[in-house]
Amino acid sequence: MKQLFLSVVVLLVVTTGALAGPMAFYVSATENDTHPGTQAQPFKTIERARDAVRASNATMTEDITVFLGGGRYVLTKPIVLEPPDSGTGGHRVIYRNVPGDAPILSGGQRITGWTRDVGNRWKAPVTIPNFRQLHVNGQRAVRAAGPVPQGIRLHGKEGYRIDDGSWAKWQNPSDIEFCYRVVWTHSRCPVQSIRTDGAGAIITMRQPCFTYARNKEGVQVSLPSYVQNALELLDEPGEWYLDRKAGMVYYMPREKEDMATAEVVAPALDQILLLNGTLDKPVHDVQFIGLTFADADFLRPSEIGHADVQANFLLDPLHLLERDGKTTAIHNEHLKSPSAVVCRASHSIRFDACTFTRMGGGALDIEVGSSDNTMDGCEFFDVGGSAIQVGDVLKDDHHPDDPRRIVKNNAVTNCYIHDVAVSYNGGVGVFVGYTDGTVIAHNEICRLPYSGVSIGWGWGEEDAGGGAANYTQPFRYKTPTAARNNRCEFNHVHHVMQAMQDGGAIYTLSIQPGTILRGNHLHDNKGGPGGIYLDEGSGNINVTGNLIYRVPRPLNFNNSAQDRRATCEVHDNVAEEAAAAQWSADKPDSLPENARKIAAEAGPGSEYRARFDRKAK
Repeated sequence: MKQLFLSVVVLLVVTTGALAGPMAFYVSATENDTHPGTQAQPFKTIERARDAVRASNATMTEDITVFLGGGRYVLTKPIVLEPPDSGTGGHRVIYRNVPGDAPILSGGQRITGWTRDVGNRWKAPVTIPNFRQLHVNGQRAVRAAGPVPQGIRLHGKEGYRIDDGSWAKWQNPSDIEFCYRVVWTHSRCPVQSIRTDGAGAIITMRQPCFTYARNKEGVQVSLPSYVQNALELLDEPGEWYLDRKAGMVYYMPREKEDMATAEVVAPALDQILLLNGTLDKPVHDVQFIGLTFADADFLRPSEIGHADVQANFLLDPLHLLERDGKTTAIHNEHLKSPSAVVCRASHSIRFDACTFTRMGGGALDIEVGSSDNTMDGCEFFDVGGSAIQVGDVLKDDHHPDDPRRIVKNNAVTNCYIHDVAVSYNGGVGVFVGYTDGTVIAHNEICRLPYSGVSIGWGWGEEDAGGGAANYTQPFRYKTPTAARNNRCEFNHVHHVMQAMQDGGAIYTLSIQPGTILRGNHLHDNKGGPGGIYLDEGSGNINVTGNLIYRVPRPLNFNNSAQDRRATCEVHDNVAEEAAAAQWSADKPDSLPENARKIAAEAGPGSEYRARFDRKAK
């Protein structure tokens, strides 16, 4: 009976759908899943449409399109696509917006029932056990924050001593987080407890996060930069605090925000969409067009803290290595901060003209043997961590036992990536781990606290023969890593490095044969070096035809060990020293003639720029 019903559904769609010929299903957030999925009687959920596709795609002779009408699709669990949901016969399964509509796939829940608390502070009951971000009328609110306590100093390995004993009376001390911006890292360590000590107090920090942050290799934390997440810190409009024990959220409205009518949304999910294939059976030939993915959280920092090593990667407690009195991971196999949309063992997946926003952690991961996937014309903004992460940094990434695990031939093109890494400032616009053939081309990346694009990992230690002599590992690999043939070209990267140091518009690590950095327009990056930065172990990289200005150092090489600098071709770049600072992107005539062509060709194509400009207005 079920198969007969689905056959009738297909017949109805083909004969009565609005599109003549192609097979189509329709979804509307206000309809009913008992409907047949036609334009006149759409399904209510994407999962119901997915199941209808699964019953129809075994012998595809044309694309199957699922049209989503406008509105907010509130998800109670992530949408999961598996191998049976793939396109077949050389055709695609397409999930797209009804032309002119703007569907939002949201993992958030609306918070209502606001009442005035004290002064201009309001409160509302919540049923979500924990969340780390809140949006009011689409604008990100700030977790209640304030300056570090007066007279703070380290107290052995336990934590801190402070002069203000009243902190010991604060409610929910284990919710408080101490936050640290140190060079290229942005760490968060939770408080364990606070006890009085004479007129002052002793703050005990949660372990092992505090020990990791104090002893990790690279740079370490000392005194915090600021404190976050206490009701006692909620004193400015736009700030909020969640009392998890009481199930109550507090918020101080901004000017003109009316809590009786405001749309307040908190994320209830960590993931929005998971394409979950295997090496034997990948998900393949699926396309997403014109969809918005929004309202996902990242709760791991609440559970274990966030001792940032670099690019929002953390120490793996199961694979630690003590080296010269500091702690790192064996072969730099650190833990990635995950994203809300994940393509795992996925082939020939496309995201076209999609939007990724209101994310707590990263936005999009391409991992575990995914290949030939494309992100084109998408926008990423208001993202807590990195926008896009292609590949990873584990053993199965740098030296996989099965070559099918290599992440290869994926492309990020014509995208607009801006205002990301807003919660975890060590994040980047596009992170590329150990990958083969990744293309990052014609994107605009701007307004970031740290680097725009980061390509490669390992500081040379996983390369054949290892890294510099002073880096010891349990063993050295005799074969190269999977990193090769990556291209970062014709991108416009500007106003990055706004809060951090020791990064750049484009940053690289380790040997990457066949990798090219070409035709990029890079400027106005405050933190140093700020331009193209070939860091430790970078080798076999061609740097050519780039335009770089208004940065502390246009070209920076920290790859002299093992003569890696000599393996890199660096030629025909146009660079202005920071001291001169005469060139301006806002005044093309200020650029030398040989630079204008580079500037004109970099960034998204004209049709994409027009769409992004319209959205910005």
